[in-house]
Amino acid sequence: MGYGSEIAGAIAAIGFIFYQHGFPEGFIYFSFVSAGYLAISLLMGGQGKYGELLEEIRKLEVTEIEIVRNSQRIFAELGISILVFTGATFFLIYGPEYSLLKYFIVYGMLIAITEMIKRFVTYFTTRLYYSKQQGNLYILSRLASRKFSIQDIQETTIESTVDLLKLHPYLTLFTSNTDFTTSFNKVLRLLLPGETIYLTIQETEQWKAVLEAETKSESTIENEVFVLPFYHKRNIKRLLGKFYFAITVKGVSAYTGVLLLLYYFRTPAWLMVIMAIMYWLFNIYISDRVLKVAMDAKAVTDPKVISAADKIFAKAGIPNVKVYETDSAQYNGLATGMNIGRSMVTLTTATLNLPIDAIEGILAHEAVHVKKRDILYGQLYRVLLMLIVAGGLLLIFKQVSDIEAFAIPLFLLVWLLIILFPVFQSFCSQLMEVRADHLGASFLEGGTLQMADSLAALATSQDEAMQKTATYSMKKEDLKEGRSSLARSPWLLRFMEFQIMDHPPMYWRVNTLRVHGNQWGKEIRRRWWKDRFKESFTK
Repeated sequence: MGYGSEIAGAIAAIGFIFYQHGFPEGFIYFSFVSAGYLAISLLMGGQGKYGELLEEIRKLEVTEIEIVRNSQRIFAELGISILVFTGATFFLIYGPEYSLLKYFIVYGMLIAITEMIKRFVTYFTTRLYYSKQQGNLYILSRLASRKFSIQDIQETTIESTVDLLKLHPYLTLFTSNTDFTTSFNKVLRLLLPGETIYLTIQETEQWKAVLEAETKSESTIENEVFVLPFYHKRNIKRLLGKFYFAITVKGVSAYTGVLLLLYYFRTPAWLMVIMAIMYWLFNIYISDRVLKVAMDAKAVTDPKVISAADKIFAKAGIPNVKVYETDSAQYNGLATGMNIGRSMVTLTTATLNLPIDAIEGILAHEAVHVKKRDILYGQLYRVLLMLIVAGGLLLIFKQVSDIEAFAIPLFLLVWLLIILFPVFQSFCSQLMEVRADHLGASFLEGGTLQMADSLAALATSQDEAMQKTATYSMKKEDLKEGRSSLARSPWLLRFMEFQIMDHPPMYWRVNTLRVHGNQWGKEIRRRWWKDRFKESFTK
């Protein structure tokens, strides 16, 4: 009945939108309604876990851990969000009356508003309980509850205050932090598989000692980590870098601000386009520095990793590239930078805990992305595809004199172009990933077999961490048995993985490396091209 009601409501909403606004305006409003529905669905997804844990706690003998709340904390977060979208807001108010960019701004703001609603609800509703009998910690929040065993805690740390530049969602990248902080008091940081949780509680030192006494982990940090306030003069460079990242990557304030300034001075449209493209190219040029600040990346100090990187990068012909570390419980690596001279490879702290042979495989894979300038070409392909789609739509609407007479065919055509965009993007991206696997294997002593084992180790660790994270935050009835990334997926999922995702399925990547261990060339390209369709459309 619930699904039937949602479907009936959706059909009625679509019909009303197109009846009221016609085409193509109705399509735009339909997109907003769809985005709003998705945002609400994601926002309310944690309600079930909250009710389940509330019922469980009522049956147990638990100790409530008092949380410290201070309104300065939530207003600081709100202030940062407003600043990030200031340029976009001004463009909405003072920009050209009929500008397609306004629709993209509103679309992006829907996501931003959803994020802030979640933070406000978290601030006002979060409660914390400890069950010594069960050995569990319960975090009750209306929209983001957690339950986990104390034994799962890998590290407990006290930070002197909230590092807002690390926790605010607009100022970070590649993070697995879950922020339950409600003041600027001392922070208790709990490192779990796949997730790091931050809390502000009373008697922080005493509760840290209690949790450490119950956990098997020996990697805890004894001393309190000192954190500078985000407005401190020694944090200015980091603060400015984070904000620049936020307004150019997470928001569109930088681009809208430039366009609004050009519009104010009545700059010709063709010059505005050229300036926007030049500014975009400038951002690609400095992307390594911006992303380094966004990830709080620091140079790796492990001598084994440094030695492995130097050896692999020398073979790849990119000896000046450095390896950095970013604090994250996710298992992943990332190559950034426009060209070889301005590139770096960043690994997460979780990834650096893998065996050195696996780390070597990941470094070799990322080395190919740097050597082949995949980051630059990936951006160019993406923009080219966007221009093709936009140009195609403009051409269609220019040629059709009576749009309403062809509303249904045009509606289907627009959807087709929108669907084809991620398919084309996936095609380009996956080709780069397959090349990185096989060409990167030539930089390893173990060749394709070592690369296959590296990817398998990475996938297994990712699966285990994701399954753990799911058990912390999802209702029992919604949990499904974990499916290995190394196993062949069901048909529909395979179709999505091969046709939409940026990476081919891991089972295919590992199997291809092990069975068809040739170096990069026509045979591997042919096999990828063939399997991309064979695996997508067969059982």
